[in-house]
Amino acid sequence: MIVDFLMELREEKLYLYLSLLIGFLYGFIAQREQFCFSGGIKDLILFKQTKRTASLLVAMIVAVVVTQYSASKFEFDLLDTRYFTNVNYLFLVLGGMMFGFGMMVSDGCSSRHLIKMVQGDKDSFFILISLAMFSFLTYTLLAQYNDVIYQNTLVEYFQIDASFLMNIYLVLAILALALYFSLKNLKNILETWDGFLIGLVIASGWVVTYYFINELFLEETLQSLSFVYPLGKAIEYGYTKFESNIFIFPVLTMIGVLIGAFISSLFNKKYSKKQMCDTSAFNPPKLWLKMIGGACMGIGGILAIGCTVGQGLSGLSTLSFASFIAISSIYFAGYLTAIYMKKTNSLVACFYFNFR
Repeated sequence: MIVDFLMELREEKLYLYLSLLIGFLYGFIAQREQFCFSGGIKDLILFKQTKRTASLLVAMIVAVVVTQYSASKFEFDLLDTRYFTNVNYLFLVLGGMMFGFGMMVSDGCSSRHLIKMVQGDKDSFFILISLAMFSFLTYTLLAQYNDVIYQNTLVEYFQIDASFLMNIYLVLAILALALYFSLKNLKNILETWDGFLIGLVIASGWVVTYYFINELFLEETLQSLSFVYPLGKAIEYGYTKFESNIFIFPVLTMIGVLIGAFISSLFNKKYSKKQMCDTSAFNPPKLWLKMIGGACMGIGGILAIGCTVGQGLSGLSTLSFASFIAISSIYFAGYLTAIYMKKTNSLVACFYFNFR
């Protein structure tokens, strides 16, 4: 009966619904368990807790395994994605470090602020506006001055036509080893169910875009979840008065994330703004500084070809070495920023995440 219903849908509507569903599932799961890259760093530095880090590692492992299996099964070439072609390692590192700094100062990465906003955090709205504006400005300027920028000697030196493809067994071995130390006890693997499901969501993004790009002749590339570029694209849609006749996949999934996180927050109110902790004993960044962090994420996410999700999950699942460099730069800068913030009493955690 369900199959018959799906068959009766026009493919354009099915593309719309599936894209929204993928975003919905990510938003619902991430809100339910507060899945968060920057949160994992904060937990580690403040409390020596690794639950959210373990969930992240499980998401990476599942995303890699299922994406690579899907690519083999459905015969689509991940080497044609943006994570392999025309990569500039200088931009990857600089952009990654800007993003890592920005996500700690603003207290969350791009996807995290989407979830925090629907939970009732007003600061996240302004941070997302800043992020989206600078994302739009950055990719617009890069496109407009492409020839000038890439003819610079230093920029040209770090430019490569195709990124290195990493060995899947080596990548999985490193991730599995990191997961082993993060779990503390192997039975804790059951508590990382959110990472398992999010890994599947990432892999499903590749399959959906592969099918519909071919069926609908869409002017899009093979892709999965990412959040910096679609936030900038949302600004562009408004700027051009919605001249485009179809929303692109990452924008649709972003809308789905908002819907999923909002619905989850209705049943999971303990993370709402009303439940936030007393920060009077701390010195958290002011809103203007958080917005600067958002701007850094907007610029950095474009230069690094993705955010924590776009590179750390979607990109890494392709086994692109460029994605490894990008997410390593994000994590390194985020970790150093968090250490400095702890020393200045500005690193605040309102909730405690640990294994049961």
